[in-house]
Amino acid sequence: MFGRSNQRVGLDIGSHSIKLVVMDKAGSKMRLTKIAVQPIYGTTEKYDIDGPKRSVVVPALSEAFKKINIQPRKVRNLFSSISAAQVSAKEIITIKLDDEEMASAMLLEARKHLPLDGSHTVVDYQVLGDDPKDPDKVRALLAATTQKLYDAHQEILRDLELKLGVVDIDQLAAVNSYIINNELPDEGVIVFLNIGCRKTNLTVFGRQDMFFTRDINIAGHAFTEELIKKFGIDYTLAEKVKIEQGLHPDLEKLGVEDTASIKVAEKSAIDKFGDEINRSLRYYVKETGQSLFNRIIMTGGSAALKGLDESLHNKFNIPVEMYNPISVYGEQSDGHYGPQFAVAFGLALRGE
Repeated sequence: MFGRSNQRVGLDIGSHSIKLVVMDKAGSKMRLTKIAVQPIYGTTEKYDIDGPKRSVVVPALSEAFKKINIQPRKVRNLFSSISAAQVSAKEIITIKLDDEEMASAMLLEARKHLPLDGSHTVVDYQVLGDDPKDPDKVRALLAATTQKLYDAHQEILRDLELKLGVVDIDQLAAVNSYIINNELPDEGVIVFLNIGCRKTNLTVFGRQDMFFTRDINIAGHAFTEELIKKFGIDYTLAEKVKIEQGLHPDLEKLGVEDTASIKVAEKSAIDKFGDEINRSLRYYVKETGQSLFNRIIMTGGSAALKGLDESLHNKFNIPVEMYNPISVYGEQSDGHYGPQFAVAFGLALRGE
């Protein structure tokens, strides 16, 4: 029977598609049992840059559970996540406090980093350990969102009779899916890019160095929009071209006239993307003094964009890798298919 305590469901409701991962704990190991991805929009529907409405998400979520042959109301261990501008994750250095005082301090700190929407703030935190520079202080990882966004997430789950379980945030889940199975370097940090459709979560993390995360508002949809503007093609064709050929398509195959040369030159989406990453890393170096970036790990549905890894490698001169969590658990998967499941795997593995 589904619902035994050793089975866990990771649910990633993205802005473009829904990803589901079901894992079963056998002894000390986790085993992948079911996996599914469900597009939120039909093939002729245009992506909503403001994010999908509840009326669109709920039917897609229902279809995702049908694919894995599980009734939502029977799910017992659900791990889901939220991602929006009203989500914050930040490392805080603070004096050692008891639990009640720490919770109060984290709430005050969270309010500094969240856009106000008139609702209360939902906060959680994890003490990472002592501050190596000051034995009287500790490092704490703060995660926060607004009550309004949290309630909206619950409403979607309730529509399918899903019982609210642990709620995480995308950037932490994506990083967790990697570090559960990979050692962090003894020196320096790793740059994680969780590249979705609407935005990219950039996270910098190392064994001894400050946790840092920032949202970059350039991701898959920006690359699609560039193709639409550059070649005068419609959204459906631009998506197809992006997936099959990347951002440097063969125009003869498309039957499209090259009009780019007569337009005013401007930076490409990939160039702007690289600039935003560089801006974030320069800020990290300034704040921490740490400049050893060991590698870039790419996850998310847009991580497999052809030419993106090479472009980032050329710009930063460090190794760039796509992380495919499906292959880690013994399943054969196209390496371009697996990275989109990083958040869902991170959620299902959260208890580990």
